[in-house]
Amino acid sequence: MTTCYINGKYKPLNQSYVSVTDRGFQFSDGVYEVIAVFKGELVDLNLHLNRLFVSLKKMNMKIKFNKNQIISITNKIKKLNNLKMGIIYIQITRGDQNPREHKYPDKLKPNIIIYSINKNFEYLNKLALKGVKTSLYPDIRWHRSDIKSISLLGNVLAANHAKENKSHEAVLFDNRNMITEGNSSSIWIIKKNKCITHPLNFRILKGCTRHKLISILKKNKFKFEEKKFSIKSLLDADEAFMTSATNFVMPIVKVDKFTISNGKPGLNTLKFRNLFINAI
Repeated sequence: MTTCYINGKYKPLNQSYVSVTDRGFQFSDGVYEVIAVFKGELVDLNLHLNRLFVSLKKMNMKIKFNKNQIISITNKIKKLNNLKMGIIYIQITRGDQNPREHKYPDKLKPNIIIYSINKNFEYLNKLALKGVKTSLYPDIRWHRSDIKSISLLGNVLAANHAKENKSHEAVLFDNRNMITEGNSSSIWIIKKNKCITHPLNFRILKGCTRHKLISILKKNKFKFEEKKFSIKSLLDADEAFMTSATNFVMPIVKVDKFTISNGKPGLNTLKFRNLFINAI
């Protein structure tokens, strides 16, 4: 039985409830984080919690906990559920409001939920050796994708489009046919031994795995650039890959019916994946 932290109590997950008047339920008014646990280690915990508090600030939400207290709860959930491989899910909503209204009072009590999900990341190593197929999908999300909001309908529709096309991920593009990111990942290309990914702005999330990989690239003196690139540039890339908390570094070998380069994971991409995993 999975144990869940909810508003100061540790309870079985199937007995953990919030009110139907919760603004997260009514308006998707909340933020979240997904933290990988790999061989018992919380991956990039500080990066994720720093981003959580940035999202809270951008949403004008305040909680009584500091980062160290969230770390303590997260570690306790990991221990209580004996989690060796999987994810920790953190969700904070603005709280309950009755009667329902778009405008929110200044002093609502946020609902805080933290629980774990078992996930075997080992199969991803086998997947990485083959690479994955992706599908293009228009970026129909709201224009504040820099906030890790629980309002994910655009991502959901994109992910389902990918599933219907037997793809691992949807690759999103804007109205100028420029790639933004994946439905739950950062998208990268390599051209002439240079890594390229979309620059940070309101259109993309500041990915924690993206951030960590940039540090690895700098340390290993591999050239990279943060700039926009087109669908055509993706299809013409020497290598392509995605980064995320649950994929780490994953080679992209196909986009819809188009093959990337020779259709095999790039040597640089596989090297970056190994460097990332070794840095955990």
